Amino acid sequence: MELADSGDLSEIFERTEEMALLAHVLASAGQGEGGVVLVNAGPGVGRTALLDAFLRKATESGARVCAAAGSSAETEAEFGVVGQLFPPNGPLGAGFRLARAIGSRDAGPGLDADRLFDALCQELRRRPTVIAVDDAQLADAASLRFLRYLLRRLRTAPVMMVLTEPTGPDALPPSFQAELLRHPQCRRLGLLPLSRDGVTQVVSAQVGSDRVPRLAADFHAISGGNPLLVHALLTDHRAAHRLSPVPSVPTVPSVASASSAASASSAASASSAASAASAAPAAPAASAAFAKAALAWAYRDEPVLFDVACGFAVLGESATSARVACLVDRGADAVDQVMTALDTAGLLAGGTFRSALVGKALLEHVDVETRAELRRRAARLLHGDGAPATVVARHLLAAPVAEPWAARTLLAAAEKAMQEGREELSLDCLRLAGQSATTEQERAAVVMARVKIGWEIDPRLVSPWLDELVAALRRGDLRSGDAAWIVKHLAWQDRFPEAVESLSALAAAGDAGEPGVEAELHFVRHWLRHSCPPLEASVPGPSNPTRPRTPRLRRVSPASYAGEVLGKVLTEGPDDHTVAMAEEILRGCRYGETVVEALEAALLALVYAGRPDRAVFWCDGLLQQAGTRSTGTSVAILSGIRAEIALRQGALPAAEQYARSALSAISLPGWGVAVGSPLAALVHSTTASGMSGVAGAWLNQAVPDGMFRTRHGLLYTHARGHYHLAVDRPAAALDDFLTCGGLAKEWGMDVPTFLPWRTSAAQAQLALGNPGQARALVREQLARPGGSTPGARGVALRLLAATGEPGRRPALLRESVNLLESCGDQVELLRALADRCQALDHVGAPAKARMTARHARNVADACGGDALFRKLFRDEVPDREGDPDGLTGEEQGSASLTAAERRVTALAALGHSNREIGRKLFITKSTVEQHLTRVYRKLGVRNRADLGDLLAGTNLGAGTPAMAMASSAVAG
Repeated sequence: MELADSGDLSEIFERTEEMALLAHVLASAGQGEGGVVLVNAGPGVGRTALLDAFLRKATESGARVCAAAGSSAETEAEFGVVGQLFPPNGPLGAGFRLARAIGSRDAGPGLDADRLFDALCQELRRRPTVIAVDDAQLADAASLRFLRYLLRRLRTAPVMMVLTEPTGPDALPPSFQAELLRHPQCRRLGLLPLSRDGVTQVVSAQVGSDRVPRLAADFHAISGGNPLLVHALLTDHRAAHRLSPVPSVPTVPSVASASSAASASSAASASSAASAASAAPAAPAASAAFAKAALAWAYRDEPVLFDVACGFAVLGESATSARVACLVDRGADAVDQVMTALDTAGLLAGGTFRSALVGKALLEHVDVETRAELRRRAARLLHGDGAPATVVARHLLAAPVAEPWAARTLLAAAEKAMQEGREELSLDCLRLAGQSATTEQERAAVVMARVKIGWEIDPRLVSPWLDELVAALRRGDLRSGDAAWIVKHLAWQDRFPEAVESLSALAAAGDAGEPGVEAELHFVRHWLRHSCPPLEASVPGPSNPTRPRTPRLRRVSPASYAGEVLGKVLTEGPDDHTVAMAEEILRGCRYGETVVEALEAALLALVYAGRPDRAVFWCDGLLQQAGTRSTGTSVAILSGIRAEIALRQGALPAAEQYARSALSAISLPGWGVAVGSPLAALVHSTTASGMSGVAGAWLNQAVPDGMFRTRHGLLYTHARGHYHLAVDRPAAALDDFLTCGGLAKEWGMDVPTFLPWRTSAAQAQLALGNPGQARALVREQLARPGGSTPGARGVALRLLAATGEPGRRPALLRESVNLLESCGDQVELLRALADRCQALDHVGAPAKARMTARHARNVADACGGDALFRKLFRDEVPDREGDPDGLTGEEQGSASLTAAERRVTALAALGHSNREIGRKLFITKSTVEQHLTRVYRKLGVRNRADLGDLLAGTNLGAGTPAMAMASSAVAG
């Protein structure tokens, strides 16, 4: 039922059936049939509110109400509850005297008691009477015995007895429960939390209708429908918006701190709110009423309830009934009963509190030492159960434990938290682990963990710790498997002499042959071989290389395989086997679970094998797994690789975007010697896009000297050479390209799919007027491993055409265009189309030149190469207003062809006879001949052979929908 005053927070909702049952029992009592109702409910569900509402209704109906409430403070006060029910000086004072008369005798009352009972009954029969005891389980023993006495003797009197008790171990005693079961008119009433509709009713009575659905959904998700918490949330909401009665977006005090059980609903609410308006963050004071409500139900004179609730608050999502029982030293049955009570009250969801504020409020009112002891016991308990390290670590951070396993757990938790992107937790674990380290080995292990985790955040952070690790390595306080990674960090930080010293010491160490150590050293050597070749070459191999080794199983990992695959591509060139191996490695890797060095090696193996199409698939998948993370070394490295992929596909805007993302993910000093790779992609893409000023600014950035002794330095110098070409410094460009070539040869990385320095140098030679030397460089590249891949060969043929006879250029350029189209390098395709356009115009084929220019315009639009297009075609194609490629008019190119003429043209270009074309298009042979005659005239060609040459290398579907239909006809 609902009371008239909707503003009263004591108003009850969704209790219509319960109120009807109580009213029915009262009506039956008025007819001389006494009854008993036992109201049972979990904490905060509202058994007291229901009782109060019913007693008000009973008073309004004319019934006499005798009410009392049990309390733990009065359990030792004899007849305390009886005194509340029957005041000695009141009209029912005979009841109090009767209770004292029967005392504690079990045999029954004497003559005086009979007289008092008759007097009480005479008074009770005057009108229906309700005897109500709230929290009856807390009544004193004498009062409970008297209530049992009345239960047995008032079955025919107009008396209704209403008792309330909590769900759980603190309910009424079994003897009293048995007495209730024997009463023929006893009814049990169990209260449940409010439903979603019930919460909506509560909210709508206090808040404007336009905000009710949002608030009701959030309140129900947080409180589970517990009326006490719902009203508290509503109080906090009104307090937070006291100065703004009608805010655009209501603020839910506890959404931000709700537990994981309510996180999905809260996230959905927050998302929809964000789309409508920006909600202000809730201030800490906004949860005051909610926190007090949480304490109100916990401190209800039920010690077992409070202890168990604290156990659930401490253990959080790790809580089970068995663990809570061990933690708080309570019986498993009692814990199960409390758990059931909290669950039926809507306070638990999946074994944890729905709102983290509930547990927080409980623990804040536990004394510091007790709370710390609970945390320590929880840490030991969870460690013994094999709980995840991050879960145990949270308790250790709250209350450290001086035991050997604690430091190991903290280090494992730090590493796991870093993988999950929880950097703050990771660093907290490392600080505590460092404080608890007692030996040099333990301190070295902590510093090593700091280096690994700090490197993932930003490699710049690890510099202060490397000196300490090098010293620990010299003392022998580091495990060789861990120490192997120091070499990588030293090389990354441009500390090559120390890296050489460390690697030499590790190679000569006594445990270098252990399976785990050998695997780590194996990968680090491969990483050095393809990243810093001079460094790896200066370190001697394993000791006693001539001694025969006993065959044994060797530990392998994606990292070791990936390093080998990349090394093979860089030294021997690409092949199908290495591509398959790289994809197999990536298929078994996930972001955060596989070291980024393995991901980098496998992805680059695909890139340098001439398969950027496959590399982009895997790289995008890994970046997607990284989620919303935009910082960190792993994200930086993957973004740098993605920039290199985009560059090799000719996607200039994407290459620039990913390169900038890579450089912003970590600090520029943090990139160390690897900064050359993202800078190379950025310089190359901005240069090709016509932004030579931007490229020059990036080239002015300070870089480590050691970078030029790495693979990254080769890419950087190569990109710088192309910048010099773009700003008309061919001599400087040639010097850069030849320097790249000399180092690539020296390091055994002379593969065109990795570094096409010969064709780049050939362009510089052409700019210097040395076609013979350019031709020699091109032919040399064609003979190299990987020189026959579509991309490398397509560029080589373009330059070979530039150095050859004018009459041979169209054929070479036609093949170049076809190859570059197949490999997807849009920028090089644009350059090849420009050369072909010029060659066709030179040999007297202007129509073909115009078609080629139109094709180039489409390619430039697709790759963001408008500036490059205008630079390449400024002499061949006039820049007309509204038609940048200058290809309009009735007689210029395929734009003038009708749909029927396009279909015929597409088939004729493929070599079909007139009869075959007619059969495919369901037209006569003469109609085909008429179409072709008009096509020859419009396109400026003389025969079918010229038509095939004209359309070679041209995307028939790129220009207009009609031409796309022609392509479809070909496919059919």
